[in-house]
Amino acid sequence: MKTKLPGKLSHYDKMAASAQQFFKEATACRGEAARSLDQVDREGWLKLAGEWTELALAAERGQIFRRD
Repeated sequence: MKTKLPGKLSHYDKMAASAQQFFKEATACRGEAARSLDQVDREGWLKLAGEWTELALAAERGQIFRRD
């Protein structure tokens, strides 16, 4: 069994941290969309929210992770 060095994140930890951050970004974009008075801006924010959500889901599946 491999042990990780203190202070080092495992591959799984990196993926989970990335997914959490990506979901936070998506939530922030949805918040901006809700506050937007312009329909074009609102649609843009919602598109970005969808893209962040897709990244988060990919990170959860282990397809990507943030490199620190």
